[in-house]
Amino acid sequence: MIVRVADEPKTRTRRKVFHYVLEGGVLRHVSKYAVRGTRMVGRKALKVVYDIPMERVRGKDVYEFRFSSSGGFTAVRFSPSELLEGGEGESVSMQEVRALEFEVESDEVRGLVREILERYGPMVDEINSFRKGMNISVRTSERVGDYLKDLKYGLAGSLCNWPEETRVDSLEQTSRLLYQLWTLKTVHEALGAVRVERGWLAEQGSKYPASVFVDDRDDYWTCWFEPQRVKRAPRGYKGPLTPLFERKIAWRRPTIVIARGRHDSLTDVQKFDILIECRNLPFGRWWRDGKVVREHFLPCKALFQPETFIIASMKPVPDWAKGEMHEEGLFVVDEFYPGGKGLSQFKRLIRPET
Repeated sequence: MIVRVADEPKTRTRRKVFHYVLEGGVLRHVSKYAVRGTRMVGRKALKVVYDIPMERVRGKDVYEFRFSSSGGFTAVRFSPSELLEGGEGESVSMQEVRALEFEVESDEVRGLVREILERYGPMVDEINSFRKGMNISVRTSERVGDYLKDLKYGLAGSLCNWPEETRVDSLEQTSRLLYQLWTLKTVHEALGAVRVERGWLAEQGSKYPASVFVDDRDDYWTCWFEPQRVKRAPRGYKGPLTPLFERKIAWRRPTIVIARGRHDSLTDVQKFDILIECRNLPFGRWWRDGKVVREHFLPCKALFQPETFIIASMKPVPDWAKGEMHEEGLFVVDEFYPGGKGLSQFKRLIRPET
């Protein structure tokens, strides 16, 4: 007798479905039990249908992890007979999901999980403490929202992906956004925020502010999260240009941009005070023989013209690279994380008089 389940690892939307078998307290992907996996490439989705002999999963629970088109994460538990008969299964609570253990084969995935628990856990705690103290909500992606609800629940949403390389993608993407949110929180603290006018809108590419707040001197500040700026390339501009409009238009999307005052839109701002580029991966992953400076940092500087340009790196940056970037007017703060040596330097750059 064959139990048949279908994973959907890739669709045109964010919808995905994965199945795991619980054995010995560990979740193993259904492919480990299947005698055959059939790929079905459709117009809207890739499906992989697994044929599993009943005797291989008899007495074991099968978990279905599902992401909706909007990114919502849910889990359902089935018995093999329920799958065979087309049953609906039983919804699994967040508490149960966070307690589940996934089998991990890759040293890279193990290292990322360990780093998230050790390094990003304190960031999540600080973000949650700040938003609770300011009584604000945070509108962000579903995946990052899951991490903010509970770190282990968020990890389950990354580890339920299959195969291993998609787990790496999910863990790296989510950790990048968490680092950016923590940096945004640290900016508020460095500038002496006492009141945030509304909740954070951490929406990539938006011209609308991520945060508008008042500092301890009663001055307003406005922050944008990965804003996209499209404009005619300024004189002397050497960065990438769009192929449209006779290659006269440039656009870049920095991590965080900050302007003094209260602004409703990016287009309202005449002058930007601070631009921050966040880098949470090892130096060698983002340096690219200096291309990141020529193709991203300097074009961002030309388009936004901030008074202060900061590269905030979680990992160490070699002194020679710091020197090269400093010559271009780019200030590098490395080992920037909770308790890291770069934290005080970052705060001094944000608010020099402190």
